[in-house]
Amino acid sequence: MSNRIYSFIGLARKAGAVAMGEALAEQAVKRKKACLVLVTLDASDNTVKKIETALYGSDIPMIRFGNKEDLGHILGKSAFSVIAITDKGFSERIKTLIEQNSNNDNTAHGGGFN
Repeated sequence: MSNRIYSFIGLARKAGAVAMGEALAEQAVKRKKACLVLVTLDASDNTVKKIETALYGSDIPMIRFGNKEDLGHILGKSAFSVIAITDKGFSERIKTLIEQNSNNDNTAHGGGFN
């Protein structure tokens, strides 16, 4: 199932709907362009805190998913721990796939922290 998620992330990238990396994802959030932020499960605590701070007070969801190497691989780089999806359609589909793939709730919204 996670292969389908990575495939959709790859499609979103090809469509130009992915802000890759911590700085670009944070910029997309601040400019209200992001529809969904994905942070890998192996991202550093500092990275997670930085993204949570950027999301604070927004209604943009943040989902913890995957690992840096797999995410980087699908995006054509060595590793990424943070991406922002900037297209509503792709973000909704990726969010749904991740929720179906997960038994636990790994979604946090910008308004508060889980």
